[in-house]
Amino acid sequence: MPYLIEALLFLAPFAAFFIWRRLNPGREPGTVLLVLAGCGAALMLAGALWYGLSRASAPGSKYVPARIEGTEITPGHMESRR
Repeated sequence: MPYLIEALLFLAPFAAFFIWRRLNPGREPGTVLLVLAGCGAALMLAGALWYGLSRASAPGSKYVPARIEGTEITPGHMESRR
């Protein structure tokens, strides 16, 4: 079921564009719409860059995977190399 929802979310913009083209044959998108789409794409890229930089680990650190110790689960984490 989650894969179906992901597929529908991926296909939704294409379906919206197809419906728009069928209802408005020969009509081009307006300048305002193109500017808003460009601003949205720029904000998306800036957000992805910010998130990637804020979640980066320190140079030289290594990942210690999650493990089970008795009945406790120790989550995965980053450690500095020794």
